[in-house]
Amino acid sequence: MQFLRTGAVLAALTGTLMLGGTSACLADSPAKIDQSKAALTADYPGDAQLQGEQGDVLLDVEVAPNGRPARIRLDKSSGYPDLDNAALQTAANFRYVPAVSGGDTETTWKKIVIRYQLPQTGKSQ
Repeated sequence: MQFLRTGAVLAALTGTLMLGGTSACLADSPAKIDQSKAALTADYPGDAQLQGEQGDVLLDVEVAPNGRPARIRLDKSSGYPDLDNAALQTAANFRYVPAVSGGDTETTWKKIVIRYQLPQTGKSQ
């Protein structure tokens, strides 16, 4: 599962290459968010921030062999429809590295969490 915080990525992702013989092939690996394609930030709706809304949105993303999301399901709501909708839109705009099995890309489901957290306001005394 990948955790994303608005404005920052909480988990580092890596790819693995297996070298064998005279050619390189991709090792079997699960689908993941492609960090090289775009900034991994989620839009935090302004009205939600003003109303103090925050929470985690758990999504299931079906990643197609071309790295695009084929379907996205809301697995667990933040409790706020505007945050849930923003997370769905964010996941739809991400590009993914598809899963690899036996050297071929395949369609698989990937769980991601998008965390909406208000900035801490620290008042010094």
